[in-house]
Amino acid sequence: MEYRTLGRTGLRVSALGFGAGGIGGLMVRGTEAEQRRTFARAIEAGITYVDTAPGYGSGASEEALGRLLPTAGPDVYVGTKVALTPADLEDAPAAIRRSLEASLRRLNREQVDLFQLHNHVASVGGPPTDARGAQPGAERVGLQDALGPIAEGLAAVREAGLTRFVGLTGLGEPEALHQVIGSGRFDTIQCYVNALNPSAGWPARNPAELDFGQVIDRSATAGMGVIAIRVLAAGALAVADERHANAGDPGAPLVPGAAYDANLERAGALRGLASELGLESPAELSFRLVLSHPGVSTALVGYSDLDQLETTLRWAERGPLDQATVARVLAAAG
Repeated sequence: MEYRTLGRTGLRVSALGFGAGGIGGLMVRGTEAEQRRTFARAIEAGITYVDTAPGYGSGASEEALGRLLPTAGPDVYVGTKVALTPADLEDAPAAIRRSLEASLRRLNREQVDLFQLHNHVASVGGPPTDARGAQPGAERVGLQDALGPIAEGLAAVREAGLTRFVGLTGLGEPEALHQVIGSGRFDTIQCYVNALNPSAGWPARNPAELDFGQVIDRSATAGMGVIAIRVLAAGALAVADERHANAGDPGAPLVPGAAYDANLERAGALRGLASELGLESPAELSFRLVLSHPGVSTALVGYSDLDQLETTLRWAERGPLDQATVARVLAAAG
């Protein structure tokens, strides 16, 4: 397993992270025996970063990890999140603390390593619209709140010892995200990046996709740890005829232009390139493309079962793509 530094946190994290969300679904819908077997194998293989959130299965993911983490040892790091509602913004610091305390109870811990804002960030908060780069159903928070009471609330729980570091999910308006990055108020950022939309890490080539403006480079330059998310486009890059029984509905796209069915069709068009490059699938192509970016600290993959974990471990062992191959993948993405 390759290890990288999570920005200014100084934490050494595995290049492959353990996603415990609802898309893969193992930690939400899997049996306890499946969860224990797969998690134990992940730790044995050297995975040291685990991602969860209270919204994953209405707390089920955190509860499952609360049963499993005591077996993992002190060098496995845990990140969870808070998603704020409009009512929460009336007293954001209090809502942030309530959310984290509830997460800690489910996780059976006194402290997490990373606590992250899970809302989309925009110049002005309010109901989401695709035109503003926000996922339908995901409440936007404005810059004034993000850099004011929200950042203050996150700093307060860190000072209280409930989390070691704080971060955010880098979704919403790219211009607003760039301002948040420049503020220095957050230690880490989750960046949406895959072979279908690599613009968080490389110059945009497809005008139909949201252009993240190489937010990974901006974040890494600012000293932030970068956690890559949706590296398999909610499973679309697996180009499978059927989704696993534990897998969740991919739901509304996280970013405009990333509807699951459209991504599935685009992923299918990458099969030929993957085969020509000697790769198992477009999913391997995308995962190893993301690992190729020097600014990425860890790439999260959500699992439905042990076999999917073993497959991804095999890709991680093969490491990043060489630069000539990266260029070919980016050309195909455009």
